[in-house]
Amino acid sequence: MTELDDYAGVPRYVQVARILESEIRSGVWKPGSAVPSVTVLYQRFEIARTTASKAHARLAERGMAVPSPGIGMIVTPRARWAQPED
Repeated sequence: MTELDDYAGVPRYVQVARILESEIRSGVWKPGSAVPSVTVLYQRFEIARTTASKAHARLAERGMAVPSPGIGMIVTPRARWAQPED
């Protein structure tokens, strides 16, 4: 399980999205592959399913992944990605 910092002043869903974004950028998931499902995120980070869903939504907002019915969130081509956050 990856630890989240409850004292970071950053919402948990943002922390999860940043971890996933880092993993996408480092090649853990390549464009066209699926990122972990809400259920997997909820188990990995010990978070609520709504928090995991919000992390997925943040990835979509940043152009990192798009929802694909029946498959989940799919990593987009690198050209669509937003710049990394500080």
